[in-house]
Amino acid sequence: MLNKFAALALVASTFLSLVQASPVPSMQASSSSLVLQKRTPAEIITACTVPNSFAVTFDDGPSIWTHELLDYLLLRNIKVTFFVNGLNYNLITDAPFAAVVKRAHDEGHQIASHTWAHADISAPGVDVASQMKMLDDALLTIIGARPVYMRPPYGNTSPAALEYLGSQGYKVVNWNVDTNDWQHPLDFKADLDAYKVALQSLTASGQGFISLQHDAEQGTAQVWSKMAIEYVISKGFNVMPVGTCLGDTTGWYRS
Repeated sequence: MLNKFAALALVASTFLSLVQASPVPSMQASSSSLVLQKRTPAEIITACTVPNSFAVTFDDGPSIWTHELLDYLLLRNIKVTFFVNGLNYNLITDAPFAAVVKRAHDEGHQIASHTWAHADISAPGVDVASQMKMLDDALLTIIGARPVYMRPPYGNTSPAALEYLGSQGYKVVNWNVDTNDWQHPLDFKADLDAYKVALQSLTASGQGFISLQHDAEQGTAQVWSKMAIEYVISKGFNVMPVGTCLGDTTGWYRS
């Protein structure tokens, strides 16, 4: 009997030594899971990459004047980008404004996000995720898709906001031509001068252009937008949406 217990003790001792020599691996994230957890901040795009391109963009709509701008664009067969809000000057889900957004999309213009309520996403306490999701959900209902491209109101961002936007796959677009049309809504000469200065200073660099104006401004929607586009064309540039001017023809939206 004693020999039997001694044999069992020897087996137990051998098993224990094997366990100690080969400990259970600790719960450690694999390299692939670490990559998934790491958020890559979105980069801020300010210029086109396609040669000879000029992206004319409009913020803060839809407005009661956007239809008139669309009439002109349809007549000239020109496509642009609209960075829209959900609730700014108007509520995007109200029938007349939903209709203008759908019309712009159906006529080939790029619809992009400008946040739900024109929120400064760099400000403390602003819920960036909510601002993006509310507008995305509204646009999914209106045009059947969520935009990939967005423009931060005031052009303002923060490391935290860029980290979130990057993690969600958004492309962040600012500009390198600013008319400040909202500051002088009927001074079209000042708007044109901004274009002239930008073209003189940046053309030599080989960059394409992304310009900012606001279709929520009556003068811009009815007059300045046409002047701007005709001026750009007269200088030999091709007017196109932001996505196109970055060489992206298929990644404007997600379902």
